[in-house]
Amino acid sequence: MLSARAEVSRTCPLGAEHELAALRLLAQGRTQVEIARTLRIRPETVGRLLNRARILLRARTLPHAVARGYKAGLLGPPPHDQGAGQPSGAS
Repeated sequence: MLSARAEVSRTCPLGAEHELAALRLLAQGRTQVEIARTLRIRPETVGRLLNRARILLRARTLPHAVARGYKAGLLGPPPHDQGAGQPSGAS
């Protein structure tokens, strides 16, 4: 079985950049309208890009696609929780 990164490269070697750009912005918590403004495209196009990214990553939902994108290293390192793992009151 191919990794998600290899699968995206094999399936769509030239076109996946737009899908991944939209998915990166979604992973940052942006809405479709905000993503559309950032990428200068229509919100409907953002929806299509995100759906295609979900399909390319073989994910069931968009949050699952974001998780698979992080796991495959396509979205960069996962975000850190500040202070995670430290007891409360620790400095």
